[in-house]
Amino acid sequence: MEERPKISVITASKNGGRFLRQTIESILEQTFTDYEHVFVDGASTDNTLKILEEYKHIRWISEPDRHPDEGFYKAMMMSRGEYIMFCCVSDGYLDRDWFGKCVEVLDNDPEVSLVYGLPQCMTEDGTSGKIAYSNFLNHPPPQKMDHFPFWLGTFSLCPESTFCVRADMFKECFPKYEPTGFFLQNNALLSFGYNFSTKGYLPYFLPEVASFGRYHHDSSSVKFNKENKIMKKQYQSATIQYGNEVLAGRRKHVFRDVKSNAIKTIEPEELKLCRKKVLDYRINRKAYLGRRSPNPLSYQVKKFKLLMRDFLHRRYKYY
Repeated sequence: MEERPKISVITASKNGGRFLRQTIESILEQTFTDYEHVFVDGASTDNTLKILEEYKHIRWISEPDRHPDEGFYKAMMMSRGEYIMFCCVSDGYLDRDWFGKCVEVLDNDPEVSLVYGLPQCMTEDGTSGKIAYSNFLNHPPPQKMDHFPFWLGTFSLCPESTFCVRADMFKECFPKYEPTGFFLQNNALLSFGYNFSTKGYLPYFLPEVASFGRYHHDSSSVKFNKENKIMKKQYQSATIQYGNEVLAGRRKHVFRDVKSNAIKTIEPEELKLCRKKVLDYRINRKAYLGRRSPNPLSYQVKKFKLLMRDFLHRRYKYY
């Protein structure tokens, strides 16, 4: 491992010792080795610290925090790599070449700021489940600038257990945790996804099953389930509002390269086509995300509702 690594893998945990070894070993199995593993522990009382002491390559601290997102923020600030990968303590990597594949894209495309793939679900006992967004393997989502209307229409987030993002963009878009009740401060992943897209940075999808995400009864997603549902609604509402402002021509959306330089602005003559794409993605959201087959009757009803809302918004600035 070099002194200044290409990748920083960041992990935050509290009392996640029962899954810790599998997570660490999945990282050690990567064929690309120019990385560091930064670990922030939230003052665990189980065997987490004992396990961490066995792995000399991990840089870690242990101190109390208020939320896992606060731990990830600390790990981000400790990181030294050019790129950052986000790995929860109960998750891990399935594709042994995933790090190398991400680096190849990021090293060679100055427009791409984030690379992502597909995660596979895993039960608490380690049984493999379904592949999330498996339809993307045969029908990949739009890439780079074309991903913007897809995001506006589907609200989709790049799966955090798979993405590899340039450190500068990650630090710019990842919030410092503040329990305010609003998603931009209180849910780091929703906030990161929103900031990344509205700032105009570009993602790139690789059709690979890159990682596993484990669901267990004491995970943070279960613990904060009620709060996360509220945050998700706020995130979707903010995304719709941003999209309405751009598609109505009241706000310019600028696409940016890896140095934050503007590479393109959506021009007024492009808005009509962009609105058409967003409407299609919004109507067929679940079908595009692989959650439901298209239904002709449902399509027409939803299309009418969305067109009416769009008309009211543009005419009366109503949302």
